[in-house]
Amino acid sequence: MKPTHCAASILCVLILATSCKKKSDPEPAYFYASTQIKGVATTFKTTSNFSKFCILTGVCNTFYGDPSVIDKNALMIGFPLSVKAGVTYTNDSSWTQVLYTDKNGHQYFSHTGDSLRITITKWEGHGGTGEGTFSGKLRYYPDPPLTADSLYLKNGTFSAKIWYVIQ
Repeated sequence: MKPTHCAASILCVLILATSCKKKSDPEPAYFYASTQIKGVATTFKTTSNFSKFCILTGVCNTFYGDPSVIDKNALMIGFPLSVKAGVTYTNDSSWTQVLYTDKNGHQYFSHTGDSLRITITKWEGHGGTGEGTFSGKLRYYPDPPLTADSLYLKNGTFSAKIWYVIQ
């Protein structure tokens, strides 16, 4: 190979190497929860799985309006560790709860005797997927005092992976 051809070949390789765009990291796989809050359709997302670590004797997951902001616009859904597909859990079921933190950091909780309903439509166990629907009343709960202010969640759905071993 002549020196000019060799230099041209090296130059072509350098041009190709520097002109190639680096592939950006793929976006993480998000799991979703959505509901109507005060009549407004709202979507939350998370990369987390349902697990038994956020409720010691139940399972839960937290979904965020913006996963980079974890203290505002978040929705936590929890139910008993003995969860089964086809079952509807209410506030009166052990460890069944929803916590919503709005964009201002105000928290709303489900309370015993209110109208919260979480229906599990799919529950595949460890490594599988959990899906369901939810709706109900949440009460505003500042610290202190407890007030009667409330909001309603309507037409809620959720889907996320499951990570925990049952019994």
